[in-house]
Amino acid sequence: MFEKNLKIGYLLDFYGEALPDRTRDVLDGYYGEDLSLGELAETLEISRQGVRHVIKKGEEELLRMEGSLHLAEKFADLRTGAERLRALADTLDAGDPDAAHLLADEARALAELILQKGF
Repeated sequence: MFEKNLKIGYLLDFYGEALPDRTRDVLDGYYGEDLSLGELAETLEISRQGVRHVIKKGEEELLRMEGSLHLAEKFADLRTGAERLRALADTLDAGDPDAAHLLADEARALAELILQKGF
C-alpha cells in the first residue's frame, strides 16, 4: 500500500515553488487536499500509476532539496527557540525572579542557533 509521508506536505510549503507546476499541483492535491490517486488520475486524465510516479518523483525532489538546504529544519529550530523565549517572557511578566536570567540564557542560545544554522 502506498502510504503518505506527512513530512512531504510540510516540505511542500518550503520548496513547492521550485517544483514544476504539474508536480506541485499533484502533490498539493494529494497532500493538501487529500485527493486519492484515482481522483487525481481522473482530473489529470492519466493513469493512477502515472499519478503515483509524479508523486514519488516530487517527494524525492523535496527530500533532496531539504537534504541540501535544510530550510524546514532551520525554521523548526528557530520556531522552537522563539516559543521558549515567549514562554520565558511570560514568566518574567508574571514576576518570576529567575526569569530574567533564564530569558537571557535562552536569547543567547537562540542567537547561537541562528549563527550556527547560517541565517
